[in-house]
Amino acid sequence: MPTLTEGGNAPLTSSSVRVSVAGPVDVTALVLNADGKVAGDDDMVFFNQPSAPGVRLDGTALAIELTGLRPGADKVVVVASPEAQGATFAGTAVRLRVEAGGDPVEFSPSRLGSETVVVLAELYRRGGDWKVRAVGQGYADGLAGLATDFGVDVDEPAAAPAAPAPAPTAPGVSFTKGEEKLPAEMREKLNLRKQQVAVVLTKHRMTGLRCRVVVVLDVSGSTSGLYRRGVFSRAVERVAPVAAQVDDGAEMQAWAMGGQAEQLEDITIGTLPQWIERYTAKRYTGAGGWNNEKAAIEDVAGYVARNPLDIPTLVLFFHDGGVTDNGGTERALRAVEGEPVFWQFIGIGRSDYGVLEKLDTLRGRTHDNTGFFALDDLDRVSDAELYDRILQEFPSWVRSYYPPGAPALQGLS
Repeated sequence: MPTLTEGGNAPLTSSSVRVSVAGPVDVTALVLNADGKVAGDDDMVFFNQPSAPGVRLDGTALAIELTGLRPGADKVVVVASPEAQGATFAGTAVRLRVEAGGDPVEFSPSRLGSETVVVLAELYRRGGDWKVRAVGQGYADGLAGLATDFGVDVDEPAAAPAAPAPAPTAPGVSFTKGEEKLPAEMREKLNLRKQQVAVVLTKHRMTGLRCRVVVVLDVSGSTSGLYRRGVFSRAVERVAPVAAQVDDGAEMQAWAMGGQAEQLEDITIGTLPQWIERYTAKRYTGAGGWNNEKAAIEDVAGYVARNPLDIPTLVLFFHDGGVTDNGGTERALRAVEGEPVFWQFIGIGRSDYGVLEKLDTLRGRTHDNTGFFALDDLDRVSDAELYDRILQEFPSWVRSYYPPGAPALQGLS
């Protein structure tokens, strides 16, 4: 298999190109004009915007149809950044593979260290033909350096005078991918709230915690007023910083719980305003109008089983009360006791929470995989108190569930 070195090139013998990247990275593609600049925001393909004309991102692989690129496109640049927030490429091996009809070619950049973004390769037009060139150019100043070279309109926290990121008051607070797309006020709140989450994690000796975060929203008929008053919108905005702090992708999977369980689009920081507007501006009716906690528990647990990680999953289950099937809910939670999932139920409806109020006293379990607290008025609870209550029982469960030396415990004291 041909292997390229920095500066080396090879012809592309097909207009259909697949570019895959192996390594713990996020992948971005930039579609450029002949002057080497993007034409606008739509020319950047990444996890928050996974497609553009002729380019589609799937995980760490790009499907590129050269004949389908927008008019004026002359080059496609493939960029990688470390998956972990704040990390560099020091000690990280990355390998690029390009397939376009003939023999695939590969490239591994050398001499990477303090860089936080690297241009791996470029697909470029030469006359009437297309070629791929291995690049391997890194940027120690991350997105800012990338923006300077390619005209990408991306603001680093220090370059946003309208909404400067506050100085961290707790360890482990860093720039979150996608936050540059938020309105100024929402971005400022995000950074303040990330600090509060970091303080709580420090308190529980969990500063290195990594986990997947899932949000389940009650959409039964009785929640209509809560949605109309914006309670669920504010709830989602306030828990997003938890994912921004503990999830490497700064995202949350989301479910609606009504008469059935329905998985919604993932929540990412960059698309948070649009997600809130689509799913919480009013009650989502696609899942039916009554409560089926058992279905939601089983559906989320099934997703976790199909998508295993070596880190835990924290489920934040917002419920307005009126549990329909106490026995079925309890049995469903007992059935998933052995799974790497902690279920934190949050009451926001001033109603009868049934079995949820007894979760801390359920007997006969090896692991206490559940927690519950009720908020009579979400808006009267400070961020510090909210995050303290969300993370009150989860750390103890993590330490009791995982054996010593497990990857999930790395970085925890």
